[in-house]
Amino acid sequence: MDKKLKQSLKVAAIRREMIVVWLLNGDKIKGIADVSTDPKRVKINTIEGPVWVPYMDVKDISQVIRFRVEGETRE
Repeated sequence: MDKKLKQSLKVAAIRREMIVVWLLNGDKIKGIADVSTDPKRVKINTIEGPVWVPYMDVKDISQVIRFRVEGETRE
């Protein structure tokens, strides 16, 4: 795994960000990154519960950005 990806996962965990983790086998996991004491795995809190993913199985990550629209728009 790329050191940059590992660092990005750690930053997402500190910020408690929603992420999507793409695995080498093609699967994806969506949840909130959590700070892990395990140096070999990242913890992701999903709807189904916590998931521990080995860093070496991570292919890529994406940050989920939520937009909140206030008021009414007119065209």
